[in-house]
Amino acid sequence: MNSLKYESIDNLNIRSATSMGGFSETVLLLSPLPESIRAFEPIWDKLASRFNVIAIDLPGFGKSGGRKELLAPKAMATFVRKAIDHFGGGPMHVVGPDVGSSVALFIGQEDPGRIRSAVVGSAACVYPIESDGILTTMIMDRTNDELQKYSSRDIINGALANMSHYQLTDDLREDYLSSYDNGRFWDTMLFLKALPHELPGLRLKDIQTPVLIIWGRTDPLAILKNGEILHRELPNNQFHILESGHYAWEDTAEEYGDLLVKWIEGEYLKK
Repeated sequence: MNSLKYESIDNLNIRSATSMGGFSETVLLLSPLPESIRAFEPIWDKLASRFNVIAIDLPGFGKSGGRKELLAPKAMATFVRKAIDHFGGGPMHVVGPDVGSSVALFIGQEDPGRIRSAVVGSAACVYPIESDGILTTMIMDRTNDELQKYSSRDIINGALANMSHYQLTDDLREDYLSSYDNGRFWDTMLFLKALPHELPGLRLKDIQTPVLIIWGRTDPLAILKNGEILHRELPNNQFHILESGHYAWEDTAEEYGDLLVKWIEGEYLKK
């Protein structure tokens, strides 16, 4: 991944990485929770050798500055459209695993001319909510009082333990952990708690944007049923199940990257 830097977008200090090689296709990677854009390091070189690649830590996530009013899917989708304009690459393929999934789907619904396709997965992104374990608590518990008896670092380390193949370096783990220190992790819960209120506004059957759905078969949090529903309801999609848990982009990086390459090189044009 190229050197990390900061861009001023919508009056926020947004951490980003770019590789602009003059290619015909541009990919925008949106950071997952509880990680950052560094989660894409295992697939970065594969993508950057074929496409223009931009990655951003979403506002309030990773190392980016934030505003609480952006911590909801629709508001975040509006921000991402501003980010697309900021980087000036024209219509892009928006890759949004985890919290980026609902964001990408709202862009595909509300402003389809702004993106060429959406890549989603590993997210509670359909309504009624389909989730399990601690993710259900994070979404549905109004206060999270019980969770806040634990430190954010302990919760994040527990979540990252779901990786079974990818070995986090100490540096990378610290990037994730420090991204959510000083109360930032609890602020991100606002995004999750907005899901039951905003996901009913996703009219999946009306979204004509091509969507690539990638899911880990044994995801214990954002369960596979989300992907199955998306595959059934979205009119223009491909659905792939990888042998991973939640973190498919890292745990099965080779397969995940290959799927992205095939999709962006032309599969997204096939109906």
